[in-house]
Amino acid sequence: MDPVEIVMKKAGVFIVAAFLVCLSATSFACVGKTLIIGTLKTPIESLEAQLMAVIINERTGTTVNVEYFDTEEQLLAAVKKREVNIYTDNTGRALQQLGMTLDGDAETIYTEVKEAFRKQFHLVMLNPFGKTSDDDANNAYIDVPVVAEGILIDFPALPRVINKLASIAEDKNYPKLIASVESGDKPNQVARDFLKKKRFI
Repeated sequence: MDPVEIVMKKAGVFIVAAFLVCLSATSFACVGKTLIIGTLKTPIESLEAQLMAVIINERTGTTVNVEYFDTEEQLLAAVKKREVNIYTDNTGRALQQLGMTLDGDAETIYTEVKEAFRKQFHLVMLNPFGKTSDDDANNAYIDVPVVAEGILIDFPALPRVINKLASIAEDKNYPKLIASVESGDKPNQVARDFLKKKRFI
């Protein structure tokens, strides 16, 4: 067989294989190496989104885009449409989405909500960031990174990378990071500087 024909044949096999990979992820667009993190425009959630974006990009080389939403309803609608792959939820807010009422400590509520989210919404709650606000009357509500279950097929290392940020809100310098964002510093730069200081990147 002519060398050119061999190359063309191999190229054709590769294209077909790539097409089949796209088809296998029927509920998610085949977006290559790009992940979408959705977030509200609050200082806390913007910081959490950028912490995830920076650590994912630096540790995996994956392109990560952060998209901002004006309301919780808009964000959750994008999650349901599979337009957002990753976002931060709060276990108190998650209970409302599930239509559940639950008493108990932070670990109990997190465990119940995590199981229900996977069964009902096909969303995977990873290790919590922790409590990032004093506004909630219930101290058992904590912030948690959430990943769409379907993208874990193509990004199996994602939980391990994001879980590096587990309990990050308990770091003594975390309130200063939020204050920096509130004062007008860019969340991406605040996140990057912090992760470098912690040697996470």
